[in-house]
Amino acid sequence: MRLLLFAILVAGLSSCTQRAANYQQVLHNPVLYSKITGQLTDVITYDIFSPPVASRIYAYAHLAAFEAIAHGDSSYRSLKGQLKDFDYPPPPTTGKKIDFPYAALMAFMEVGRTLTFSKDQTDKIVDSLQLLAKEHGMPADMKQHSEEYGVAIAKAVLAWSKKDNYAQTRSAAKYTVPNDEGKWIPTPPGYFQAVEPQWRTIRTIALDSCNQYAPPPPCAFGKDAGCEFYKMAKQVQDTGLNLTEEQKAIASFWDCNGFKLNVVGHTMYATKAMTPGGHWMGITGIISQNKKADFNKTVYAYTTVAIAVMDAFIACWDAKYTFNLVRPETVINNYIDPNWKPYLQTPPFPEYTSGHSIISTAAATVLEHIYGKQSPFRDSTERAWGFTDRHFESPRQAADEAGMSRFYGGIHYRPSIFVAREQGEKVGNCVLSKLRMRKEQLASK
Repeated sequence: MRLLLFAILVAGLSSCTQRAANYQQVLHNPVLYSKITGQLTDVITYDIFSPPVASRIYAYAHLAAFEAIAHGDSSYRSLKGQLKDFDYPPPPTTGKKIDFPYAALMAFMEVGRTLTFSKDQTDKIVDSLQLLAKEHGMPADMKQHSEEYGVAIAKAVLAWSKKDNYAQTRSAAKYTVPNDEGKWIPTPPGYFQAVEPQWRTIRTIALDSCNQYAPPPPCAFGKDAGCEFYKMAKQVQDTGLNLTEEQKAIASFWDCNGFKLNVVGHTMYATKAMTPGGHWMGITGIISQNKKADFNKTVYAYTTVAIAVMDAFIACWDAKYTFNLVRPETVINNYIDPNWKPYLQTPPFPEYTSGHSIISTAAATVLEHIYGKQSPFRDSTERAWGFTDRHFESPRQAADEAGMSRFYGGIHYRPSIFVAREQGEKVGNCVLSKLRMRKEQLASK
């Protein structure tokens, strides 16, 4: 769907080729950057990347774009020297004309297509951008130099990405399911292997370590009706049996299950959806447009949110595989009601803490810092999947709802959501305080 919309955009913008050169008006449009991010989300969805892996793609792609605009706008500061072992090409040679927003788009897509699988789709996006530059009058030498510079920055970011331990995790040993009661085991209907059990070994960007904001241990497991853990599981069951239509709508809207196995009778089929990180990329674009942010500020917002989301996933996955807490579905089926099913499909990894809650709160913390706490918006990111838009008065309200959606869906205990919310706020604030990406931050510091 988004590819079609983008094609329409290209056709519309390119319809009057006889006009005077207006490449700046077209290529410096922040809405274009958001649309390109949406195109990458479509590719990530199609390629079925897990939520943590998707967050890595977004973080590095936006980082490359940010480095391009940081060279062309003195209001922003490169992350060279702030990120360990991160280097990048020096500013372009004097005399070479560079259109930095166009270079940012090229850098973003070069990283995006390198880290994804569907090269035919990403190549079409790049071709469309190059066509926009050509048909809207960008001088040929500027176009060539900007493309070369964008690719050079992307290669530097990609070289840095190779040091984050991702490649090593691809060949790491699979998760061994423990025999202890209270520990996570695969859940129906697919009984899939644990997702990314080594993700906590991925290098963080702003955080000092994966466990910098480690949560307290979860409630001790117990199966007696009077114990706290049993009550916690019973609360999930009772809520699931009495969901309101609004609660069902909230659970479905925020599900963002990248790979859902559907079972109808004896037939099984899979459906895809964007990841939670992709959802917050969409929200970032919506709020940036509402606030009339220019191209560079939009790139800055996307980059900061993407870094916060990636670090939040690493912190969350550390907690998940440290405590290996059993999911509500397993507890309820084994000790309360063998026929109970959650409203949403339980994802294949341990329960504690909530990934939705931590990454949503981290993203909201960043967005409210950049655009203000009073940033109402209409969330239209789920239209492609048939869900009605939802209105929020602030990013924090959306983040809180995203967290609670997992309790309504029957896949999280309530405490996991609230603990993760605290984690997410700490992660978001860490990104904002540690990475000095705007010159005004240096002045205030």
